[in-house]
Amino acid sequence: MVNNNQLDIQLLEDLIIGRVEPHIYAFTTGTIPNYLKVGDTYRPIEQRLNEWRKHFPELKKLYQKVAKADKDTFFRDFAVHKYLENELKKLRLVQGDLDSNIYYSNEFFKDTNDSDINKAITDIIDAHKNNEPKYKFYKFDGGLLPETHTYARNQVYEPRPNQKETIKRFKEAIKKGRTNLLMYAVMRFGKSFTSMCCAVEMNAKFVLIVSAKADVKNEWKKTVESHVKFDGFSFLDSNSLLESETIINDKQEAAEKVALFLTLQDLQGDDIKTKHKEVFENQIDLLLIDETHFGARALEYGKVLKELKSKKELKSETKLNDESIDILEETTKTISSKIRIHLSGTPYRILMNSEFKTDDIIAFYQFTNIADDQQKWDKERLSKDETKEWENPYYGFPQMIRFAFNPNESSRQKMEELKKLGVTYAFSELFRPKSILKNTKTDLHKKFVHEQEIIDLLNVIDGTKNDDNLLSFLDYGKLKDGKMCRHIVCVLPYRASCDAFEDLIKSNEFKNLSSYEVINISGVENEKIFKDTQSVKSKIEKCESENNKTITLTVNRMLTGSTVPQWDTMLYLKDTASPQEYDQAIFRLQSQFIKTYKEPNGDSVRYNMKPQTLLVDFNPNRMFQMQEHKSQIYNVNVESNGNSRLGERIEKELQVSPIIVINNKKMVQVEPTDILNVVRQYSSERSVLDEATSISVDYSLLSIEEIKAVIDKQGEIGSRQGVEIKSTEGEGDELDIGDKPDADDIPGKEDKETDTPIDDKVDYKGKFAMYYARILFFSFLTDSKVKSLEEIIVAINDEQNNLRIASNLNLETVILSLFQEHINPFILSELDYKIQNINSLANDTTISPIERASNAMKKFSRLSDSEIVTPEIIADKIIQTLPKDNINESSLLLDIASKQGEFVYAVYKKFGKKVANNFYSIPTSKIAYEFTRKVYTLLDLDIENIESNYTSYNLIEENDLIEDESIKINNNNMKFDAIVGNPPYQQSISTNKDNSALSKQVFPYFIRLCIELNPQYLSLITPSRWFTGDAQDKSFLRLREFIQDHNNIKEIHNYSDASKVFIGVEIKGGVNHFLYQRGFSGEMTFYNYKENIVTQNRRPLFIDGLNVVLSNDIYIKTIKKIKAIDFKPLTEITTGRNAFGIIGKPSFLEQVSVGEYNQDLSTLICKNGIKRYIDPDLVQKNREIFENYKVFISKSAGAPRSDKHIIGKAFVGGPLVACTDTYFPVGSFNDETQALNLKKYFHTKFLRYLVSVVKSSQNVTQIVYRFVPLQDFSSKSDINWTKSIGEIDQQLYAKYKLSNEEIEFIDKMIKPM
Repeated sequence: MVNNNQLDIQLLEDLIIGRVEPHIYAFTTGTIPNYLKVGDTYRPIEQRLNEWRKHFPELKKLYQKVAKADKDTFFRDFAVHKYLENELKKLRLVQGDLDSNIYYSNEFFKDTNDSDINKAITDIIDAHKNNEPKYKFYKFDGGLLPETHTYARNQVYEPRPNQKETIKRFKEAIKKGRTNLLMYAVMRFGKSFTSMCCAVEMNAKFVLIVSAKADVKNEWKKTVESHVKFDGFSFLDSNSLLESETIINDKQEAAEKVALFLTLQDLQGDDIKTKHKEVFENQIDLLLIDETHFGARALEYGKVLKELKSKKELKSETKLNDESIDILEETTKTISSKIRIHLSGTPYRILMNSEFKTDDIIAFYQFTNIADDQQKWDKERLSKDETKEWENPYYGFPQMIRFAFNPNESSRQKMEELKKLGVTYAFSELFRPKSILKNTKTDLHKKFVHEQEIIDLLNVIDGTKNDDNLLSFLDYGKLKDGKMCRHIVCVLPYRASCDAFEDLIKSNEFKNLSSYEVINISGVENEKIFKDTQSVKSKIEKCESENNKTITLTVNRMLTGSTVPQWDTMLYLKDTASPQEYDQAIFRLQSQFIKTYKEPNGDSVRYNMKPQTLLVDFNPNRMFQMQEHKSQIYNVNVESNGNSRLGERIEKELQVSPIIVINNKKMVQVEPTDILNVVRQYSSERSVLDEATSISVDYSLLSIEEIKAVIDKQGEIGSRQGVEIKSTEGEGDELDIGDKPDADDIPGKEDKETDTPIDDKVDYKGKFAMYYARILFFSFLTDSKVKSLEEIIVAINDEQNNLRIASNLNLETVILSLFQEHINPFILSELDYKIQNINSLANDTTISPIERASNAMKKFSRLSDSEIVTPEIIADKIIQTLPKDNINESSLLLDIASKQGEFVYAVYKKFGKKVANNFYSIPTSKIAYEFTRKVYTLLDLDIENIESNYTSYNLIEENDLIEDESIKINNNNMKFDAIVGNPPYQQSISTNKDNSALSKQVFPYFIRLCIELNPQYLSLITPSRWFTGDAQDKSFLRLREFIQDHNNIKEIHNYSDASKVFIGVEIKGGVNHFLYQRGFSGEMTFYNYKENIVTQNRRPLFIDGLNVVLSNDIYIKTIKKIKAIDFKPLTEITTGRNAFGIIGKPSFLEQVSVGEYNQDLSTLICKNGIKRYIDPDLVQKNREIFENYKVFISKSAGAPRSDKHIIGKAFVGGPLVACTDTYFPVGSFNDETQALNLKKYFHTKFLRYLVSVVKSSQNVTQIVYRFVPLQDFSSKSDINWTKSIGEIDQQLYAKYKLSNEEIEFIDKMIKPM
């Protein structure tokens, strides 16, 4: 076999079967000497021979040949038998000739050899050529049978064992009074037949079938009308209801039972349609909800769609999706029914909620069950001569081979780049089109953003190029010979991705792909080509009949409920975290594709066109996680302790559907341990926060009063209260010593309706996740081995240390026991599995202490609103700044604000255990104490070095903990040689929930405190706002003054984009870590880190004449030039906050102003530029400004890093115009021209650049204009204000003699207004 990949593909040679031609086979056996067994098979010959080996272990294959008279005509083994008997007079084996213990078959012929069979086949082929009616010949009957209006009621088969078991469970459930049931069964189970059997068992007179998919109607119709068991039922649909408004009543009066099929679209709408009156007015005996998983699937798809920017894009993207069934539950709940059964093959999310108890689940049937039943049927029946292989009800059910490949090299590199940029759905982003919407002018919707990477990927898949991590499967000979990969379905992330993909295939020359006909069913280019699913199916059927290959491009369309028998390969080219969405898509490959070949007298054979299918997923980790998740769900249902047997379940799944990966250029079949190890590795790299948020929620627990009380107290993950998990994503509103803003005046806080029921406002998913996080933290922090919630409860009760941990985590065994007793078993299994994984990671003695501590770092993640855990790389950098020669085994080191022991871990790595044994830690909270203690324990360090009586926050309150230069650690006064840490940045100062954003900056106090302890070395990481900022409690200014008096900072490492340090966290103004060295003087070294570029320069910390720390050399040069020319700051004509004494609180404005204009009233500019009107006599403050022209500027605008406008747009306020404290006025002019000139000045890049030097947050105060030079705005000015803004900028650059470098820097940094 040609191997274009240069990969070791021996595994595939053994595994791939492909389409199998019908064969005549023959074997001999010593058990029946002198006889030759002659048979035929439509499956692999070795598979058939292995079945015979159970009776004849020593059999020897003697013959095999394709059983075809020509390429379109089959013959059976009966024809060969006929020739042997009639022409060669060979005798069949007679049962009486055998001992009773030997298996008998009448297909053994005496004294027969392979040449006799050849003669027979030659005669058969000649007879066909000569059109002699000597033998039976089978030809393809032309395709599907024509649809009939009414099926003949002639089917008499009994339910299969698994169906009987389901019917039995149904009867038991309704006997127990259960009315809301779930039938979890994959395709080919026979859900429609089994459901109707349930209807018969309960003597239902009126059955309503509601389905999301119209194209399953015919399956239901055939079931109801064809089987004798359902005699008496009339099948009705939406069209039937139009015939008569009383058709249901009429049928029932005529003693007929009704099975009514309606789609979701039939039932949508607020008003009841006339034709549906009978549906809603009568009680339905049995309501069958088909494809009940739809809604959750739509929800998961929405996660990727959140990346879209506009409503127009969202609307376009969902236009050709399979119908969203989120409304289905809403609709069906308005229908009155005695019993309802939900039918689904992928009800994963449904099982995770509290809707179904164990007694409600009447079927739990997966593909492995199909494989088992298929084998069982073959084993019991195939040895009988009269049995035909295709009589197996599961005949033709394809085996899915799963390829878990990484993408090609260039695509992998691009995805890594995207992930570093914070892109969550990197694979979907790789396939992002340049335009989500149809773009007729430029056709951008037909181009990928990362086009070259996609071309590279397709070239490797196609066989045009090679890649060590990817099989060129379209060019693999055995797949071609086996007629596989003939009809591919390609799942893409965006509709326009389909258009771009189609254009790529058509505009490039591919070795194999170019021979495929592209069927684009989801693109935005031609939405009307395939109006419905039948048009797609017909197109693929036509291509197959003409021997043409196809590739269908879709996003979500036809991936749920639709059956396209020809689809044999799926390329999964988008992100999804939903097992439900994933499995629903790949189930499209699992439908049977069988051709029926008939002979003139009506006998037939059924030929399996699709013995195997191929799923190609370019995200191996996802495939492993999906497999583990699915196996876990199955085991919970069938095992009392499912997690302990998870490996066995995965092994079973892999036997049925193997997963193939590439390892060191070799194709390798995945084992259960591989999957568990990958999932475990994935788990080890996730924080407890991530693990907790992924656990499903059982909302029924809220009905238990004690549990609800505890859950209500939880802060949501990501909230400000939390378990102290996540850091703030902004600096909060700093403490205002003067007029405090009201809650309504906090920037970005909008007025909200207050009449919403409280439960609608509560994010219980977040609160449950927080409680889960506490449990998972315990599993990591405990030294006990625990595998489940039940074992955690026992451990807390049995061990004092565990009781302390639980207490610090606010976990009570009473509540945990209630959880254990009442929680959904599927969710409990999920929680237990994570408990077991996390606990084993913490106590894994097979890895080094360093590795275990590293795992701990990943688990603990973020801590609190005011605290951010220091990333390992930054903690290492901070410790690296400590001179190695001056830190030894006698040095005493202190982490002033330990959160998880990240700095003791860094010291352990750099200096070793002996130095780390002298490392002390003051935790920031009780939970931080436990985290830090765990790391000390893992590193085998003395836990007495962790302060246990107080937290870091106590140090900035009045205390007796510090005396001279010593600090108490566990009641011992200690003097430290080096202090490091990441102190809390801010502290909430409001107990009012509406003012929860108000906070006080506390990190300046920690910096000062540490310097006063006078260590030899000090290195802290803090926000950089103290460089130039002006906190309203003057803490930044006081800190700068203090540091000027203690100017011993040797290094500053400044990161202007804090999110590159603390991933996903925005800290306005950036962050820095510095090295303070006692006794150091002279020039320090300033390092700037920006977009992977590091610059450094030696300079004084404070430039002469400035009391700010400027982080950029260009800033320093520019400001020196500006201050050299008759400098007066713009602050001379600015006023403070609330210039006119009118706050923006709506309740206050209602009292002092009106919304309608009156000529006796003055204009008041409010938030968002809204105008109200006040009595001019109410303005008492800054009366002169009020009566003159001025310029208004917003007090809150321009996020420092992301908004290159820096400030909001200025606008002129005329005489007798005031503003609320949302704005502040600048200037006071007698004529409008000067005010207009000042407005122009505000819009120059020059002014906004100088503001950016100082502005470190979104808040705009007077101080940000401290370096902006005041200009003459009159007609006598040296600046010609009549010019454009750009020309005014050029005049200002010239006036202050800015260099080309400085001008280019400003132009790049500041956007035009």
